[in-house]
Amino acid sequence: MPAGASEYLTKPPMGDELISAIRRAGAMAQSERSKSIPIQALPAAGNIGVLAAGYGSPKGKIISVYSPKGGTGCTTLAVNLALTLNNEDTRVALVDGNLQFGDIAVFMNEQGKNTIVDLAPRADELDPEIVEEVMLKHAASGIHILAAPSRPEYAEKVSSGQFTRVLEYLSQIYAYVVIDTASVLTDVTLAAIDVSDVVVLVTTQDIPSIKNCRLFLDLLQTLGVARERILFVMNRYDKRINITPERVAENLKQEVSSVIPLDEATVMKAVNRGVPFVLESKSQPASRGILSLAESVRARIAAQEAADEPNRTSKR
Repeated sequence: MPAGASEYLTKPPMGDELISAIRRAGAMAQSERSKSIPIQALPAAGNIGVLAAGYGSPKGKIISVYSPKGGTGCTTLAVNLALTLNNEDTRVALVDGNLQFGDIAVFMNEQGKNTIVDLAPRADELDPEIVEEVMLKHAASGIHILAAPSRPEYAEKVSSGQFTRVLEYLSQIYAYVVIDTASVLTDVTLAAIDVSDVVVLVTTQDIPSIKNCRLFLDLLQTLGVARERILFVMNRYDKRINITPERVAENLKQEVSSVIPLDEATVMKAVNRGVPFVLESKSQPASRGILSLAESVRARIAAQEAADEPNRTSKR
């Protein structure tokens, strides 16, 4: 013990017992190391370890983009929202939560050998260097991407607990963690929603999509998830269709916070080129809608922080 041992095992230790002991020792060492690192000694701001929500800074915010119906444009919204939120002061991690058929990397014309499968087994022992090694770096924007597994069957290698711990760790070193989720409510999708500060719920103007959003909102109420965490968005809004945001909001008793106009030519071109449209032009209707969505996200987070401030003050 005087030499630095944290605990001991009797011989011969069982395999599970040994692994658990090593993980406990690693977690203890990491905790002690983080306590001993003075803020001024951290690396330069370009290093992943000192991003806007780095050590010594407030925890970053986790944002899930979800729709209970496929084909509503969640991936497009997640990619462009993440790019809009990303800047020198608020660095963003974009996570592909659709572990079987995720397209985040394709939408950004990126390809790499490392994916979430490379982080999940080390979820209890992550550090900035490991994250730096696995994340894809988008050259045009500087945003960091955690890609989906390269093959659908590899999705089974990532448990919901591992996914949660990865997200929580990323929120320590990024100002925002934006997750594109699958429409099926798998354990991983539910885990992402559970840890999210804001859930961007996406609908379109078709009845099946609206019906599924109603069911999802009812489910959240059953699970005890506050509706204040929901940011309801209508994507591909076409003024020629008489299903308006106001009518949907009244029917579902949930305000439609943002409306993304129908802009098929811009969106399809961006997807096929792998160049998100907010990087091409901020004046296109779809880009203006994303800018509005980003402002709604910031406003919702600011409102949450203002509501939480009395609790933090009383604890102090």
